[in-house]
Amino acid sequence: MAYLPREARRAAIIEATVRVMLAGGFEGVSARSVAAAVEGSPGLIHQHFESVPELIASAWQRFVADSLAEFDEAVFADGEDPIREFFGNHVDPERAAEVGLWVSAWAYALRSPEFGPVYAETLSQLTAALRGASPEVTELAAERTVLLGVALAGMQRIAPERYGAAHLEDIIAG
Repeated sequence: MAYLPREARRAAIIEATVRVMLAGGFEGVSARSVAAAVEGSPGLIHQHFESVPELIASAWQRFVADSLAEFDEAVFADGEDPIREFFGNHVDPERAAEVGLWVSAWAYALRSPEFGPVYAETLSQLTAALRGASPEVTELAAERTVLLGVALAGMQRIAPERYGAAHLEDIIAG
């Protein structure tokens, strides 16, 4: 890897980790896999992160921040319906890796005591984004929508023949 200042290198490692996560879920993340993606060595990863769980948490937070920025752009700049936009990735086959990553994050949160609070916080951020985009949506309704979105993402992975795009459109339209 070419020379980069410390913060730029750390950011490059986080971006590489997001790519690894999108390609293989949280299960695919290791110091070795991220090092390969960033064209460095596993030691480089450990110089910037105390542990792989810390790296995963940083990458997940970056992924969610980018997703929320995209959501805000669609809702506030393009005028999209917030609920429709929230569920848009579920019915877009080109966004399947992103939807799958939410499922992988849920599973990882169940296995990792360090990551559970990070994941819960990102769900709170989604809830706040929905509330901010649609003030008539109550806190409880926004939280219900977020949790339904996570559940639907999981069901798409578990039973794709039953929870395909057409059926999800029906559920979302509700």
